[in-house]
Amino acid sequence: MAALALRPYQKECVDQAVDRQNLLIAMVMGAGKTAAALRTVRTLRQMGEVTSGAIFALNSTKFQWLEEIAKWDRTALAQVVDGDKRARTIQIRRAERYHYTILHYETLVNDWDTIRNWLPIDFIIGDEITAIKGFKAKRTRRMKAMRQYTPYRFGLSGQPIENRPEELFSIMEFIDPEVLGAFPKFDRTFIERDIWGKPTKYKNLPLLRKRMQDAMFRRSREDIAEWLPERVEMEIPVKLGQRAMALHDLVRDDLLVALDQAIEVGVGGGFDLLVHYGRAPKDHIETMSLRGQVMARLLAMRMLASHPALLTWSADQFDDPASGHGSQYASELRERGVLNNLPQKHEKLSVLIETIEEILAEDPKHKVVVFSYFKPMLRLIGKELSKAKVPFTTITGDVPAAERHERITQFNNDPRCKAFLSSDAGAFGISLGAGSHLLCYDFPWSAGLLNQRVSRIDRTNSDWSTITIGYMYGSGTIEERMYGQLMEKMAVADAWLDGKFDPRSGALALDLQSLREFLLAT
Repeated sequence: MAALALRPYQKECVDQAVDRQNLLIAMVMGAGKTAAALRTVRTLRQMGEVTSGAIFALNSTKFQWLEEIAKWDRTALAQVVDGDKRARTIQIRRAERYHYTILHYETLVNDWDTIRNWLPIDFIIGDEITAIKGFKAKRTRRMKAMRQYTPYRFGLSGQPIENRPEELFSIMEFIDPEVLGAFPKFDRTFIERDIWGKPTKYKNLPLLRKRMQDAMFRRSREDIAEWLPERVEMEIPVKLGQRAMALHDLVRDDLLVALDQAIEVGVGGGFDLLVHYGRAPKDHIETMSLRGQVMARLLAMRMLASHPALLTWSADQFDDPASGHGSQYASELRERGVLNNLPQKHEKLSVLIETIEEILAEDPKHKVVVFSYFKPMLRLIGKELSKAKVPFTTITGDVPAAERHERITQFNNDPRCKAFLSSDAGAFGISLGAGSHLLCYDFPWSAGLLNQRVSRIDRTNSDWSTITIGYMYGSGTIEERMYGQLMEKMAVADAWLDGKFDPRSGALALDLQSLREFLLAT
């Protein structure tokens, strides 16, 4: 059987990776980063430069890597590190027998002593390399500690900047720390901060792109448009019922009180709600309490916009001593009697089901992917799809990795399976090329996560020449503000990675004051 052919831009990526040895492969999601990375390793092995190495991946994609290796490096031997502690130890100890050993990032925390005894190794591929974007995480520190024992290092990410450009610095500390230098100099050169240390403006972006040019292989969606489906995007605002909006406004008023208190004690100066950017001392009890009150009320507003039943569920979880989950604020709302006799039907869920039915009626080959931040919401959606006799499958973080792979295969290959419901745990690294439509029932805080969702069907291996992305939100709710903010956050990543920069604009963040202004306007 002839080897699968790379596209021209993938061949360029392989050439650059082989020549440079350490590379951030930052092609847009769905462009074929996995294939390029595997062909790079195969080329290096044929040159006698490498024999065996590691792939660090998310739990949801470990077994998918096995399939990709079978396609792009067919003669290679590969194993997945999985199971209990004893099984993982045995698998890591025999890693030298395999060309590829595929591990979850958390093995860097749970199996570090065994991994350390494996070193040195020939190469590391870090899939979804934003897993090490945080400077302080233990897995980040240990991944970077492996750098000196691994001559070939490749990081894969369609969006290495999810919320703020400092994330790119952390990633490059593993791939090639010489490119961006020491952090204090990076910070002074590219970031202006206010007195609380929060970024107010990003500067010298042409210089940053010049420094990254050789160390990062980037292709935007526009660069490879001829291989991608045409993408149609639409907003789906939904007017919620009077009861739901009344409760939303009650929580909004509670949130405004918490915001005013937080701003009064100075939390607002350094607390970016999108990334939990707080600078307050950890032992400042009043500040931490106010931060928790703000976040709890924000979450309650989001639940109400998705479905009021989520708030009741959260109260039930909190009131159950065996649960360990749920929201104290939701429980307090129930004590106040405002959760009594909530309507069973919810306008937003009704619009979602109607939209799915219209999509499937339009073409019997259509398939729909639906994302929700809330796992209980997926159960509510599934219940309504069952009533409508729409066959579906579901992925959340609770589904074992091997079973996730089976469900993905079912959606892509079984013509009877018409819908795929997923939490954000299913948004990374998986290919849902059979999907013609993707509906975001609600939003994550991160623009990177939103892009991850969309890229599950916006792929070069899509079955469709045109795909449709729908963004649903409750009109006049916190979701509407989130949608606008996420669109702005995506512009930040475009500015840093693709040069789409307006020098008049500064950093974009949902801080307490801007949130307060929005709440007062709705």
